[in-house]
Amino acid sequence: MLSVCLIATSLAFGQKEKFQKDSLNQNTLEEVIVTANKVEQKQNGTGKIVSVINAAQIQTNAGRSIAQILNEQAGLYLPGSLSNAGTVPSIYMRGASSGRTLILIDGMPVGDPSMISNEFDLNLVPLDQIERVEILKGAQSTLYGSDAIGGVINIITKNKSVSKLSGDFSAGSFGTQKINLQHSNTLGKFNYNVGMGNETATGFSSATDMTGKNNFDKDGYSNKNWFANVNYAINPYWNVKISTHQTSYNADIDYGAFKDDKDDQFHNATKMTGLILKYKKEKTIFQLQYQLSTQDRQYKNDSADRTYTIFENNQYTGKSHFADAFFSRPIAKNIQWIVGADFRYGSYHQTYVSISEYGPYNDNFKDTFQYQTALYSSLLINDPSNKWLLELGGRFNKHDRYGTNQTFTISPSYKLSSTLRLMASVSTGYKAPSLYQLSYNEQLKPEQSFNTEIGIDYKTNPFYLRAVYYNRIIDNGIDYNYIDYSFFNYIQQKVNGLELELNWKPNTKNTFSANYTLMNGQETNQNRATTTDTITYNYLLKRPNNSAGIQWAYEVNPKLNFSVAARYISKRYDVGGYAAEDVSLKSYTLINAHIQYNYNKHVLLYADGQNLGNAVFQEINGYNAMGRRLMIGLRLK
Repeated sequence: MLSVCLIATSLAFGQKEKFQKDSLNQNTLEEVIVTANKVEQKQNGTGKIVSVINAAQIQTNAGRSIAQILNEQAGLYLPGSLSNAGTVPSIYMRGASSGRTLILIDGMPVGDPSMISNEFDLNLVPLDQIERVEILKGAQSTLYGSDAIGGVINIITKNKSVSKLSGDFSAGSFGTQKINLQHSNTLGKFNYNVGMGNETATGFSSATDMTGKNNFDKDGYSNKNWFANVNYAINPYWNVKISTHQTSYNADIDYGAFKDDKDDQFHNATKMTGLILKYKKEKTIFQLQYQLSTQDRQYKNDSADRTYTIFENNQYTGKSHFADAFFSRPIAKNIQWIVGADFRYGSYHQTYVSISEYGPYNDNFKDTFQYQTALYSSLLINDPSNKWLLELGGRFNKHDRYGTNQTFTISPSYKLSSTLRLMASVSTGYKAPSLYQLSYNEQLKPEQSFNTEIGIDYKTNPFYLRAVYYNRIIDNGIDYNYIDYSFFNYIQQKVNGLELELNWKPNTKNTFSANYTLMNGQETNQNRATTTDTITYNYLLKRPNNSAGIQWAYEVNPKLNFSVAARYISKRYDVGGYAAEDVSLKSYTLINAHIQYNYNKHVLLYADGQNLGNAVFQEINGYNAMGRRLMIGLRLK
């Protein structure tokens, strides 16, 4: 991969005078982002490592899910994204465990307080609702608080003001059918965007049938969603936005790894309602935002095909409040100051009912909650010649259970030339114990991380290359203890890695992109085989040491274009079972392709193929991943 990058670099140097300014790469370099520091700035105006999945890239991935698109990014791996529809994908950014990557919806944190690590289920955000995604890597707890140890993924929903009615209809493998309708318009000072969607699939068996003779049934999926975003321009400087997003889905699930179940079902629903009041005049910004989220999860099993359990019903309800206010303005010609405060509250309730051959059993977990407040501030300093930039930040947190802590960020960058730039960062992060974990052990301490990274990027009109080395140490990591069946703070996790990203557009018709991720992880934890001692593992569960991707996109003519891509994932380890040695999952390579044809300005036809080689692999031990998958769609405007 490094050799390919160097060869491509030499080709770009030798031919750069022959090419005109390329709009795609120029857009990449000058893309306006908001996640790095909460204020609008150009992507090349920050020393932090930010990647953007823009609207055009999302359109050329129609037919897939947001989890599948994220799974192809450098430094990210999402096991479950290629499993049966309805599987909740884990999110591993730079090797950080599930629940250590903070998900934002339009800049506001989301999560489920009733989940083990406060994770967010990406099935609850349909791709058709998304305008763009900003991926901010490295510890970002200074601006974004708890859970941002691996980084931040900001999902920005559609909020267009042009008058448009659009629809998307697609169907394909595993009985999949998708329908989406959206409408946007401007009425004076108001503009709005509303939409609804529905997806169904007959699916395939979630669990792996080792014998091939047990007739495991297909596990179906049904997802219904709708959203509304309304903006009102009070005057040229003040704007208010009100939004609501609601998603509900049902998924058939199996009894566990290698175990079928014909009547077990999972239901998950969320409602997110938010308000953003914003003032902007030149570089002076004030923003106040609030969001209320509710979650409703249910696992229901009538167990007609099992003799020992007749009925199970496990229900979780969660509620989250988030409020944030920040102010940003220049305090000198080349210094931007950001100061803010936020408040977070989470609660959940659990009810469990079962009937077995031993009789009925009921458990009602009492309502529990936690909250935390924080103050944060940042300085963005650059010299008049715009050669160097220094970003400094600090945060003070106060939690109602574990007390106080502090985090900081130092991110310098320096332009060696008009095309070459050095970046570096030193930061700390933290993750508060979840309500679920605290219900087992109220003495848990928050996870603490120390992060360093150094990178270089090279940019010309047709060519872009970025290489980043990172290192992270986590103390007081939280995991499950199989000795006393509780959660505990394990000793330490160490991760280091390398990320390479390449984008090359030699002419108007061809675009080449590639990425490679090397991730080395070490964790001192409870011995999973004996459960009686401590051991240092030189790998992290479910996370590959090596992953790589390459893509070629070609524009046949202004109406027709296609792309072909390959993705390689090296072998990983997963849990082999209770008190058993970890098992190795074999490596795999996926071949994907996408083609779209603009019939006219109102009609677009597309086809999307994943795993065209029909590779057989497992993302999670004991569970199937999808085989060859084809989707054909029609988009109307």
